[in-house]
Amino acid sequence: MAPLVPCFNAETLPDHVNTIRRNFQDKRRKGPDVNLKECQLLEMLQYSCNPPQEEIPKPGVIVCKPVVRLFRRCAGGLTVETTSWEPLRQADEARKQTGTTTP
Repeated sequence: MAPLVPCFNAETLPDHVNTIRRNFQDKRRKGPDVNLKECQLLEMLQYSCNPPQEEIPKPGVIVCKPVVRLFRRCAGGLTVETTSWEPLRQADEARKQTGTTTP
């Protein structure tokens, strides 16, 4: 059985990257803090071939849709999926550039 993985908001991803969970206890990762913004951005394209939501396809027809996944590869080999975090980061940077403080 796979270990339990806690659910958290994408906004707190940078904090969770710097934390390791062992024996149901959170501990700080050894070494300097990981800054996701400084890590290399990677993209992977996958395809979802789930049953269609719209209509039933003709027999023998399979409809697949692309799904883009974003990752950050950091020093030391740490790779983190950031698909949900990247739009939040971009919006935050846009607010900082325009001087707007409200989300």
